[in-house]
Amino acid sequence: MLKVAPTVADYRAAWEAERQNEYPVIDAFEARCGFAIPRGRLEGAARVLACPVKKNPPNWQHGRVLYALTRKYLEDKRNQFIRVLDIGTAKGFSALCLQWALWDSNSCAWCITSVDVIDPKARISRNTVAECEGLLTVAQILYPWREARGIMFEQSTGLDWLIAHQERIHVAFIDGSHNGETVLQEGRLLADRQELGDLAIFDDVDRPDIAQAVSQLSDAYRFDVLEVLPNRAYAIGVRR
Repeated sequence: MLKVAPTVADYRAAWEAERQNEYPVIDAFEARCGFAIPRGRLEGAARVLACPVKKNPPNWQHGRVLYALTRKYLEDKRNQFIRVLDIGTAKGFSALCLQWALWDSNSCAWCITSVDVIDPKARISRNTVAECEGLLTVAQILYPWREARGIMFEQSTGLDWLIAHQERIHVAFIDGSHNGETVLQEGRLLADRQELGDLAIFDDVDRPDIAQAVSQLSDAYRFDVLEVLPNRAYAIGVRR
């Protein structure tokens, strides 16, 4: 039996249902950081970039975490060159939220790279309302957001990219591999490229193997875990 592709109405229903949910843990986190991404901006991007139609409902709260945390980090670094790494592009939502944080902070200069095992130039199904009339590349999906054109999208694993690049990474979001051993290796390589106070944010720490990998990085990072849902948690690592 052929699988029926989601319709525009299906995507809208998923988006409308999720945007009604409240997340007091993330509200409190934003309050502590002193920064919050405007809701209209967040939900407008999430509708296209972070709202797939699948068994589990969509969730785009990591965008709020990345924005608030990066804005807080950048408060005393206005004259520094900032390098950001996003592992796991998908449709570019995380990278865009990070770009907004850099943009809104009036940072002097920055470089943001997003990597994924799937070629960003490939026209393949990425489960987004944007492709209901035809498959698109990542750049085409992100076309409505001009600021996204400053993001470098590359086809690579997180491990391969980190092995090939030795420069400092000030902020990183790790959401590529869903394998604990790979996440541990990425974390080790990342720690070697970070300095005191730099940030590494890990998704999927509700999964036992990812949580175990993160726990093994506690010698390099001081962690704070945000439990958003029973099946959604993030670990915020600050380089020791």
